[in-house]
Amino acid sequence: MFNWFYALIGVLIGMAAEPVGRAINHGPGAAPLWASSPNAKNVVSLIALGFIIFSATFGFTYFLYSIAEIVVGVFISAFLSRGKVN
Repeated sequence: MFNWFYALIGVLIGMAAEPVGRAINHGPGAAPLWASSPNAKNVVSLIALGFIIFSATFGFTYFLYSIAEIVVGVFISAFLSRGKVN
């Protein structure tokens, strides 16, 4: 059974990953202050990897769901922040 709260966690992880990538690509002024921290990329990457591995313990379908949830979160975050990048 698909759990919407669990899906929300994956989307929120994706929404946290997008500003970190934006800070790396466009500089610290294009993203929130926390995203330009030197450890932000490592922390978000470890959380995403842990989420994907945890999802994979429920089966291959949930592994694919977790990747899709993170990707959806990245797209939502990019959509919400459009026009704010220099």
